[in-house]
Amino acid sequence: MKRLYYWYDINFHQNKIIAISKQDVRRKLLLQGQLAIKIGSGNLITSKSFKLSELLIITKQLATMLKAGLSIVESLRLLIDEQPKVQWQYLLTDITQQITKGESLSIALKQHHSVFSELYCEIIAIGELTGRLEQSFEQLTCHLERSLSIQDQIKKALRYPLFLLFVSVLVIMVMIFIVLPKFADIYQSFDAELPYFTQLVIDVANNIKQEGLFILLAITLSYLFFHYVVKVRYQLIMDKYKLQLPLIGQIIQSQCLMQIFNTLAITQQAGIPLLTGLTASSKTISNFYYRNIINQIMTGIEQGNSFSQMLASYPALPKLCVQLVHAGEESGSLDIMLDNITLYYQQQNQTLTDNLVKAFEPSLMLILATIIGSLIIAIYLPIFQMADVIS
Repeated sequence: MKRLYYWYDINFHQNKIIAISKQDVRRKLLLQGQLAIKIGSGNLITSKSFKLSELLIITKQLATMLKAGLSIVESLRLLIDEQPKVQWQYLLTDITQQITKGESLSIALKQHHSVFSELYCEIIAIGELTGRLEQSFEQLTCHLERSLSIQDQIKKALRYPLFLLFVSVLVIMVMIFIVLPKFADIYQSFDAELPYFTQLVIDVANNIKQEGLFILLAITLSYLFFHYVVKVRYQLIMDKYKLQLPLIGQIIQSQCLMQIFNTLAITQQAGIPLLTGLTASSKTISNFYYRNIINQIMTGIEQGNSFSQMLASYPALPKLCVQLVHAGEESGSLDIMLDNITLYYQQQNQTLTDNLVKAFEPSLMLILATIIGSLIIAIYLPIFQMADVIS
């Protein structure tokens, strides 16, 4: 596990370096002829340190530089000089060093498989074989832009409901654990009983306080059991029944189909064989039910069936996909048809997501309003009865 380290030279200037340990830092600096006065530890460098948005920018820059006539080594060195993120400097430097030693770019990228997907490396490998590396980077730019667009749509759709839920939970916690107990203390000082509904809410809150650790432990164990036992054994069945959920199932289906045909469109445009593209689609999709369908389609194609014939065998793949793929096979423009399918399901996914948010927000607000309204009633009931208690 590599980590970012800060080291100071004899002039007390701060520098950054990535290494396995402080001893590794000293060894690297010794090889560079540098002396460290002080070494401090920074963040761990993991696959999450390399964001998809940053990879998109680098891919787009490489496409532009290669199109301008620069070599891949020159392009990478320019990126290293301009790169503000030390983890990317380290990664790009390592790739450049491997290329200068005679390694191909695709092989160098595969050494960092947690950052560069198998599809990314395959498309680069095709670009190296055909001598059109800049075209491969342009195709990857389109692929990454679509992937980021999907992520942004989901984040945008969930941002407001999650904020509303967070604020509501915070208000509920304050009312249950701070406001209501104050009324309980006041009533106790007058030796009076709280209204039944108010006492019921306080009893529930007290039970949550007392059994909080047990509840948290039970939730954690339930999650672990579901994640590592139930999900592992029944993932295929669960993913299949997810598609039957109202509205949510349509969103999952459109997202899966968009991912499948987007990967196939990119691989076909790059000149990658259909079976290789299907293999890449199977690895990029998270839904096990669709992944299983793709694997069965690959088996059918290997046995001599056409792609459109295999698509028609599965009800989970709409007739629109079958018709467009069949037209693409007949006309020799399969890559164009696959791209059209991708755009169609991308638009459908966005529409369905917007509809889900529009349907979910009123329901969420109604539930939260009911809970908060009940708590307000529980608070005001003692106030209404306070005059009788005092008298």
